Amino acid sequence: MAKERVLVVDIDGTLCKIKGPEEDYATLACDQQMKARLIDLHDQGWRIILSSSRGMRTYDGNLGEILRHVLPVVTAWLDEHGVPYDEIWMGKPWPGRDGFYVDDRTVRPREFLNNSLEELAAICDRDRLL
Repeated sequence: MAKERVLVVDIDGTLCKIKGPEEDYATLACDQQMKARLIDLHDQGWRIILSSSRGMRTYDGNLGEILRHVLPVVTAWLDEHGVPYDEIWMGKPWPGRDGFYVDDRTVRPREFLNNSLEELAAICDRDRLL
């Protein structure tokens, strides 16, 4: 896998907006610009891995419950909207409402949409500590 071109993509807040208290995950709209970019890169041979923390708070990190209750809703939504992916990983640690993910290969959704792959690599290189 090290030689492959791989994108690891979050779902909530990236492919769709963050669900509100009165909303249902199954009816959230798919961000069409993000979907189009993923389709284009997938067609170019990029491997797409979706990684989500959806359900981590609700099911207190119980991956078995998340796979039983959450994953079917996620895969149905992805199929309905035609989002390409090669793998899906549930159980990404949730940093809470006030936490962050810190990683040297991270780009924000808008950066991903508004920059070339070369520019994204430069953003990561610029922000890397070592």
